[in-house]
Amino acid sequence: MSVILNIETSSKNCSVCLSSNGKLVTSFDLEDESYRHSELLTSSIQNILNENNLDVKDLSAVSIGIGPGSFTGLRIGFSVAKGLCYPHNIKLIGISSLKIIANSVIKENKNIISLIKDKGEHYYISKYRNDLKEIIEPKIKLIDRDYIFNILDEDSVIVVNTDDSNEFISNLVNEEEKVFKRTISSTDMITLSHKSMDEKKFENIAYIEPMYVKKTYVD
Repeated sequence: MSVILNIETSSKNCSVCLSSNGKLVTSFDLEDESYRHSELLTSSIQNILNENNLDVKDLSAVSIGIGPGSFTGLRIGFSVAKGLCYPHNIKLIGISSLKIIANSVIKENKNIISLIKDKGEHYYISKYRNDLKEIIEPKIKLIDRDYIFNILDEDSVIVVNTDDSNEFISNLVNEEEKVFKRTISSTDMITLSHKSMDEKKFENIAYIEPMYVKKTYVD
């Protein structure tokens, strides 16, 4: 039996869930404007473990959303994940936050464009097939109508993570049915983390770092 603790802190949503054999057991999600992720994360993890009569050493793996996203949130998530794994020799799984949010809107025969807001009209972006194979590698771009229509086709949908992004992108696309707003949540990590567990795709705890995507000088 594989028991995985999934952690996602790349956005204002502090999210953690416990999954067993690919199924959700229990979860905690709280969007916090002041980024009290350190306080919220440690207490919610302890509560989840206590509720299920588990100790940290009972975990098969810890899965962490690696970003891109909030520097503060990611550093907190990584610190907690490594602190759980290292002393107990627990496996660590890393998953792109762009892939996590894409996983929330998988549609049959649809490609998925993931957009995570950075600052202004700059967004972290990646594009996936419906099997989550990467078409466009993660990058940061200034998003305008020309760029969106260059990557958007009739077989694509777009997923964003904030209300203002939803409004902005919907206005650019002018097709509301193609744009979805989703919170980046640990519950959308479950199928991905258990797949990595089955395939034995683990991270080196000493060397794994958050995904930092740099701006280019020319968009």
